[in-house]
Amino acid sequence: MKKSQKLLGMAAATLIAFSMVGCSGVPVYIESTAPKLYENNKDKGREITASASGFQLLLFIPIDVNERQNTAYESLKSQAGGGYITDVKIKESWTYAFIGTSYKTTMTATVYPRN
Repeated sequence: MKKSQKLLGMAAATLIAFSMVGCSGVPVYIESTAPKLYENNKDKGREITASASGFQLLLFIPIDVNERQNTAYESLKSQAGGGYITDVKIKESWTYAFIGTSYKTTMTATVYPRN
C-alpha cells in the first residue's frame, strides 16, 4: 500500500471517530416527585422556565448542541432553590442560519416549596 493511501485511510478513520463522538449526548434524568410530598403546598406553586441553546456549524460541527438539555435542567434546579420540581415540559426548536442551524431547548416546570 502506498504511503498516501495509508495517510488517506488514517484521515478517514479520524474523521469517522470525531463524527461519532460529536453525535453523543448526555442523558438527562428528570427526578420524579411523589405528589404527597407537596400536596399541602398546592396553592404555593410557581412556574419556572429555563432554556439553553447550541449551534451546528456548517451542519456538521456541533457547538454546545449535545449538552443543552442538561444545561436547561440544571438551570431549572437552580431556580427551584431546593423545592419540588413537577410537571416538566420540554420544547425543542431550531432556526436555520446561513452557516448552520441553531437548536434551543426550553423547559418549563412548576416548583413547590418544601414543607
